[in-house]
Amino acid sequence: MLQAIEGVGVLFLLSAFFAYVLAPLVVELRRLIRTGARKRPLSRAAALAVIYAVLFIPATAAWRLSGDRMAQWVHVTAPAAVDHLFSGSDLGALERLIERAPLPAGVHPVVAQRVEGAIRYVERETRSTLDDLISAARYAAWLVVTPVVAFLLLTGAPGFQRSTLRALPHGHMQWRAEEYLRDVNSVLAGYVRAQSAAGVIVGVVCVTGFTLIGVPAAPSMGIAAGVLELVPAIGPLTALLMSATQAGDRLWAVIVFLGALRLVQDYVVYPRLIRHGMHMSTPAVIVTIWCGAALAGAAGVILAIPVAGFLSVSLRHWREYREIERLVRASGRRSAEP
Repeated sequence: MLQAIEGVGVLFLLSAFFAYVLAPLVVELRRLIRTGARKRPLSRAAALAVIYAVLFIPATAAWRLSGDRMAQWVHVTAPAAVDHLFSGSDLGALERLIERAPLPAGVHPVVAQRVEGAIRYVERETRSTLDDLISAARYAAWLVVTPVVAFLLLTGAPGFQRSTLRALPHGHMQWRAEEYLRDVNSVLAGYVRAQSAAGVIVGVVCVTGFTLIGVPAAPSMGIAAGVLELVPAIGPLTALLMSATQAGDRLWAVIVFLGALRLVQDYVVYPRLIRHGMHMSTPAVIVTIWCGAALAGAAGVILAIPVAGFLSVSLRHWREYREIERLVRASGRRSAEP
């Protein structure tokens, strides 16, 4: 049941993400295309139909061309790459490198122990991510639901909002509810902007880094890393696995590069993007991601930031609502006094 709830939550989050990505395109298309004698803009449904028609052919072609290769990579290539990555020969080469390092004699065993512990931790996380990918591959067809839910969100959200506001009592309740929905929308849009910016940054850095290291197919690998950055936790580790299958004798250079990139991205760049888009402090972002990972693993990492933003907005509006209610009651008592 918990896995089903997590899966539905992740699917809905991907649908909302897709909807926020399409929303500016819908607005621009309605502005450019006018129909009828009065030059009225396209309806939201018609604009989305045009966008989906344009995206359908390349999306279908990409699915057909890459589907079998991705299945081969998930079930065969990636497990072999993980086994090779953490094989005894590669770890032995790393141990010899530590032994030759210009360190005091008593420090070498300590450094070797710490490095081995870190490698075992990365191995556990990598194998766990690979297991998640293998398990999730069976449900890849459910991704077709994402554009359908996004269509319903973009076409039905305005009408749903109007109906909800009409059902509320007139006065500050309607005003409060409208402001609350606007703030929730702003928080989710800020999250999407932050994720998109993070994907662009990682993609550019990876294309540059892979090219300098000499990884085959560096542009495509870098672009894939940028796209996978949109999925926290699983995406970066998947990018590591993909890079490991292409690195060849430059394997450790790629690992060091991606490790340094993750430290800078996760603890410097991404918290600043979230702080700018969602007004969350850097420590709050880091703690929120840690809590999501501890509670629900990869799904928790994906859902942590938008859920935290939603709860933050809800709590703030609840406090303001209680304060307004207190002032209204106090004003009523004063007016009732002789």
